[in-house]
Amino acid sequence: MKLLSIIGLTMLLTACGATQSQQEEPPMSIFNQATAQVEEEPFILKLISDKEQYKVGEKLAIRAELIYEGEESAINIAHGGSWLFLETTNLTEDYHFGAAMNEPLIYTKLTKGQPLVEDYGFSGGAYIEGQGGKPYSEELFQQMAKMNFPPGQYEIKATTHFGIDEIIGDIYKLEAKIIFEVIE
Repeated sequence: MKLLSIIGLTMLLTACGATQSQQEEPPMSIFNQATAQVEEEPFILKLISDKEQYKVGEKLAIRAELIYEGEESAINIAHGGSWLFLETTNLTEDYHFGAAMNEPLIYTKLTKGQPLVEDYGFSGGAYIEGQGGKPYSEELFQQMAKMNFPPGQYEIKATTHFGIDEIIGDIYKLEAKIIFEVIE
């Protein structure tokens, strides 16, 4: 009887898991996804690439936008050295370039409906053991820092982390990712 109960419970849990998996949203396509938008009321974070594919040496046209859509005509957000972290990963070679942030507390005014815009700029540093991805050379890092990306598929992750008026209270963290390709 115990064996029958265990088998029945196992089947029930398996069925619940299957039902839950079927109800989840299908994963978004990650190949050449040139635009991403994340919303956490009253904010919208957009990450936009003008193209899905760039040629080696071509200027990347990528930007992030933070938009406030709340009730007030304007608010101040409190954040670290920048309102935006931009991380770059070469998916083809599994190189990850993290983003560093200065620690001063800065206030930025957001006016309702007017995007705060920042163009993409490569950030990161020399490879540090444990940061994720394969180790890369200082030469490759310098090439990337000059915005001369070698051929491959890349992911850009934009993260914004801030409080309203002060860091005390409600904290917002929004992340958006896009993928593009660099070809010869």
